[in-house]
Amino acid sequence: MLQLEKLLKADIMKLKSTQIVWMHLYIPILGLILFLSYYLYSPWDSMSKISAYLQVLCMIFPILIGIITSMMADQEYVAGCYRNLLASSETRCLSFLSKLILVLAFGALSTIIAVLGFYIGYTFIEDIIFPFTMYLKVAGVLICSNIFLYILHFFLSLRFSKGISIGIGIVESLISALFLTGMGDGRWPFLPSSWSIRFISSLLMKYQDSGGAFRDPALTLGIMISIVGTILSLIIIVAWYTKWEGEKSEE
Repeated sequence: MLQLEKLLKADIMKLKSTQIVWMHLYIPILGLILFLSYYLYSPWDSMSKISAYLQVLCMIFPILIGIITSMMADQEYVAGCYRNLLASSETRCLSFLSKLILVLAFGALSTIIAVLGFYIGYTFIEDIIFPFTMYLKVAGVLICSNIFLYILHFFLSLRFSKGISIGIGIVESLISALFLTGMGDGRWPFLPSSWSIRFISSLLMKYQDSGGAFRDPALTLGIMISIVGTILSLIIIVAWYTKWEGEKSEE
């Protein structure tokens, strides 16, 4: 535990010279300013405004995750072709877990700013139609749903290249948008990039439907697959990382 704490401090020091920390602050703030400014004059109803903002937030995350993880991997590659990363701890997996914990913490902070900042800002535009607890749940769902994507994109960034990671992030964002429609019915639980947008859409509909009649038939399956898939992905990448020798394919 002490070694992990030292690795976390070292990784924070490394990030001070990059834009990664600031990106987690100014990107959600910029998004809030753009959306709230538009909503001041938009003729949409409150439900449409809130749904649109949260859906766009879900769709943009795969791209941002691809960019952030590739930047962190590139930093280690440029510093010494991953030699420093692989030799920074006696227990090799701790160096990876340190970076994963750090980027998840930054991602959680960014999510909280984006979601709760929207709740606060929207109260100055129109009356609240959803309680504060709903926004807390949205933030929690978004954070947990994206853990799998962080793990996946760390693997892509370390083993392949930033182009692969970002390119797949773009594809994932497009898929999440498509699977929000009827095209994703029954299929979305098997596409990790669509987990957050479907979970949050179901949550919004549940709060909107006072009778409680709405329910996505694939919701339970999606929750089970997301939990099991996230745990398995962490186990698999730790096992892979302990045997990885720093090979990188740019093809």
